[in-house]
Amino acid sequence: MDFTAFNKYMVCDDDIEVNKADDIVLGYEFKCKYPTYRGAYICNVLTLRVFIDGVEIPQENIRFGVNNKFFLLEEMKDMYKEYWFTGSKAILRVVDENGIAPGSHKVKMLMSHKIPYTGYFGSYLVVDSDCEKTLSVKE
Repeated sequence: MDFTAFNKYMVCDDDIEVNKADDIVLGYEFKCKYPTYRGAYICNVLTLRVFIDGVEIPQENIRFGVNNKFFLLEEMKDMYKEYWFTGSKAILRVVDENGIAPGSHKVKMLMSHKIPYTGYFGSYLVVDSDCEKTLSVKE
């Protein structure tokens, strides 16, 4: 099975949205999908890196949202009960008081993840997925 065939779907085509509270910018977010034909528990995501216009976003500034819950990236390894369903869009929220400039931006994701049903005898297939798309900021 060629798991890289699903990489192109990892970053969704939805616009980047700016997060605000009472007109105070908190950051921005975009949507992504799990890059295989099956869903998985989010503890199977080993690493997740995000780049905006070629600049890597610090891990501590990223929140991962699925099933109406948000997690720090460092918490994901313990989320063995939280399932990311096939085709379900997760939210990657970037905490940044400067927000993001209007216009188009290159969004790149790199993810290393286990294929859960390959874990026979304690050894899992680990796949490295990547996707880059140009997204616009929602006005």
